[in-house]
Amino acid sequence: MLIAVLAVSALLALVSAVLFQVPGLLGRDKVLTDFDAFHIAGTMAAQGRAEATYRATDMLAAQQAITGGQLLFPWTYPPPYMLFVAGLAQLPIGLAYLLFVSASLLFYLTVLRRIAGDHLPGTLIAVLPAVLLTVRTGQNGFLTAGLIGAFLLAFPARRAGAGLPLGLMCIKPHLAAGIGLLALFGRRWNAMAVAAGVVAAAASTATLAFGPGVWPAFLGGVREAGDFLAAGYYQLFRMTSVYACARSLGASASLAMVLHGLAALVAIGLFLRLWHRGDEPRILAAAACAVSLFVSPYNYDYDLTILGLAIGFVLPAIVMRARAGELALLLLLAWFVTGYGFAMASLGEGGAGGPQPAEWPSLTAPALALLIAAAAAILRRPAPPAT
Repeated sequence: MLIAVLAVSALLALVSAVLFQVPGLLGRDKVLTDFDAFHIAGTMAAQGRAEATYRATDMLAAQQAITGGQLLFPWTYPPPYMLFVAGLAQLPIGLAYLLFVSASLLFYLTVLRRIAGDHLPGTLIAVLPAVLLTVRTGQNGFLTAGLIGAFLLAFPARRAGAGLPLGLMCIKPHLAAGIGLLALFGRRWNAMAVAAGVVAAAASTATLAFGPGVWPAFLGGVREAGDFLAAGYYQLFRMTSVYACARSLGASASLAMVLHGLAALVAIGLFLRLWHRGDEPRILAAAACAVSLFVSPYNYDYDLTILGLAIGFVLPAIVMRARAGELALLLLLAWFVTGYGFAMASLGEGGAGGPQPAEWPSLTAPALALLIAAAAAILRRPAPPAT
């Protein structure tokens, strides 16, 4: 089964590389996806226009030069990530995509194998829609999940090296909430010092490369993206937050943000309860992954590769305790969580952003909460006697 998943992923990556580079070979027009935004931003940064990437009007103009369409992918990644995409942009987009997706997927699978062990095939099957989506779009879900998993593997041994992946999560800091809490509550001062050094080095390098003006531009881009989010600019059905769910069901932006904040506090509170109760390390690691999926209102379905880490940590214990029918229901629920946005996009809404009406509700957040609650209920059962 693992070989089949890898084969499908490899074939999808090859087809996607052609669609990124020369879509006409497959009889398709150029359609922007996430990796196009990476390549465009990297190209602009390499041309000395890093600050312009954070202005929606400039990014739209650059994207229109490729497709002529009105679809906008705003750029809100921190300047250290710009260093990375500027390097990738030195290659043709098809080759850059293949290099990035192949390397990041290998990294993710290596980390996930160490977490899940013999249960790696089952773990991959549970999050297969998110894996295929990340391969197709060229997003960085494998990279960020791999960094989080690397920290969680180093955390129990109290290694200072755990600070390296923690610091590198400055490329997407809102997803590091769970592992940041673990480092803080676990008093891993050595790892936190290393992480601070990594962040300082990355920020300094970005400043030297792009100039100090890149930071005010970045903050302006974040504010602009917040305005877009409040105005319903993004396709909410692809988003996985409580905010997106409430907003898509008709709540105002302010009410949706309040509900999201309450949900984030509940998630953090439950995590704190597990910590103070002294739950076993694999349960705490899975909970840290879950917390990171509830903190930011701006989470997307490709970030659900992190859910694969959580499943890998607890799947052996769940398999011991659950009945066959319960495992089947958990699998279906996991597929819904990781595949809902993918499926809705396939039904007719294209792209990952743009001024389009929200025709589909965002249902991932409540489904994710239900999946976590169901898994927790099974994990509370006593383990069966060893045979």
